[in-house]
Amino acid sequence: MKPPIAIEVQDLLNLSRLAMSRADVRPLFWEFPYRRKRIIGSLVSVPYWRGSLPIFAYAKLKRDEIPKGYVGYTNIGFEKVILTESPDDTRYFYGPVVEMDDPPKFLGKALSAKSGLREKPVTVRARSLESLVRVSMIMSDNVSSPPLWHYRLGRSRHILGLLTPFYDYYEANALPVFFYVETTREPGPFIKYQASDGKEELSYAANVSDMKYFYCRVVTVKEMPFLALRRRGRRKS
Repeated sequence: MKPPIAIEVQDLLNLSRLAMSRADVRPLFWEFPYRRKRIIGSLVSVPYWRGSLPIFAYAKLKRDEIPKGYVGYTNIGFEKVILTESPDDTRYFYGPVVEMDDPPKFLGKALSAKSGLREKPVTVRARSLESLVRVSMIMSDNVSSPPLWHYRLGRSRHILGLLTPFYDYYEANALPVFFYVETTREPGPFIKYQASDGKEELSYAANVSDMKYFYCRVVTVKEMPFLALRRRGRRKS
């Protein structure tokens, strides 16, 4: 069995922000020990070249994060994630957790793989963050939206990118294009956007509150497999 691509996200909150993007689908969380750490992750899939790209997005649980039967998450008015045995608080959206003594072989292979994507997407550097949000809008509907992947590149450089499939491209099922921007400002968990009266309004937000705006989810990762990155070296004096 071919393993998925493993992508480590910053923490459980970012994992939940990624996995719980659809109001009509409950995600399944996989929890198991790996190299003296407790791992929790979720499988997602995106159209990619001649098929689909399976991604195992995962986070390392902190010492005070004790695995339980459900992950609860909300972003309406405030953003919070909880681990609980009872999915009865209606403020949260829940995903069940499968607790395992050992990782399945295909996930263990994904976590131990040293090589990244053999076939990367087409990369396109956009002029502004507004461009990425416009693309995200046409990829979104009433129940789901694609994430913006965020990677910190050095102390003051940040990459924000959107993986976009263009379907039925010659013999490929989908041509994957990774639109990205580089910024010196660290993003918030959501991007709040509105285009009206002949102008665009864009800002970072801590949660989803005012429904007249369009919101993009920002997921911070510890590795960026979609883009070949180079860190700027220090200048010699």
